[in-house]
Amino acid sequence: METYAQKSIRHCLDMIAPFEMSNRQNEGHLQFYQFMISLYRAMYQNPEDYLVFPRPYEEYAKKLKEQGPRKTKEKAHANDSRESTLRNTFQQAIQFYALYFYQIGLLSRGLDGQTGALTIGKEEYAQVLEQMDRIHESKYNAGRYEVLSRRGLRIAKKGDALHITLATYKRAMEGIEYLCKAPDSKYKRMNFLRLDFKNAYAPIPTVDDICRTLPVKSAEAIKRMENKLSGMKIKTKIKPLRGIVSDFKWKVEYVYKGKSICGFYADNEFFMLCIHFNHFQNITDFSRLLQEEDYDLFQWFQRQFPERLCKCPNNRRVYFGDEPRRICGLSNRAEIVNPGEDDTDKALYILYRRLLKFAKPSDSRAASINEAVNANNEAKDLK
Repeated sequence: METYAQKSIRHCLDMIAPFEMSNRQNEGHLQFYQFMISLYRAMYQNPEDYLVFPRPYEEYAKKLKEQGPRKTKEKAHANDSRESTLRNTFQQAIQFYALYFYQIGLLSRGLDGQTGALTIGKEEYAQVLEQMDRIHESKYNAGRYEVLSRRGLRIAKKGDALHITLATYKRAMEGIEYLCKAPDSKYKRMNFLRLDFKNAYAPIPTVDDICRTLPVKSAEAIKRMENKLSGMKIKTKIKPLRGIVSDFKWKVEYVYKGKSICGFYADNEFFMLCIHFNHFQNITDFSRLLQEEDYDLFQWFQRQFPERLCKCPNNRRVYFGDEPRRICGLSNRAEIVNPGEDDTDKALYILYRRLLKFAKPSDSRAASINEAVNANNEAKDLK
């Protein structure tokens, strides 16, 4: 039975980019890609061999399940610090190996022309070790370096520098050097963790790149949403991943005239479409409009706003008909989680109606939206 730790390792594999050679293609890029893939696969089969320990989290999760649901007046903001610490512990252990290579790549002096070794000053290497000691359970780091040694890591002292190679993948350091010497950007670490050689030197990943890591159903929903936005001057905001273990999902927002219109959160097992309303009062107003026009759609619509009963200052009250509900005033959005085809149809229709607020009557976009609205009303009349 798969543990939570193994699920996180599998998530790492799912989030890695398909291998595509960069413009400076060479065998070393592929070798580093293959090395990391093989490491994650072996780690999945035997996490303890890689000093990743699933048991503490599993035992705590089992204990919570046996205790049953905790009584609380809050929703979604309740935080279990113990659960969070245990989860962070095994996730940091999983990412230890990739981040070790990332740190040495950042501080390296480059490649040795004769051996292909990555060279790094002794002082800089000491900084890497210090950085790696900041994770949870760093007492196991010595064992993790031994794991890398068994997998072929070799470190040789030459003067004031260290020369680092992988015996089993002799040119792999070229892949590390290429990814780490890319221009600084908020996506640089993400590109390294995802082994994304194609986009390492690009200013931003594309939604198409994201879709290639997602199930077909999720990718198709994203394409349909983007088709609804065609013709508008939309800016796409992609939030960089700080990690690739199971807590990290793609986050994309589509912005028009400085306001978020819609977006999505996604990984290989989770997908959520979001329709933004920008202010809580807009939700109440739109809900009233739907209730008058299409009561079935109105009932579906109100189910897409999770209730938040926390006491934070951003909590807001909205109304669905006469029913009040408290939501997060920071998001003000409908959240359609793992939608089926019918849910996606409804969500995109809602998006069309929202876009009417932003389009001028003379715009071609406004005309197409009105056509869609009229078609929907005609379909209702035929039922």
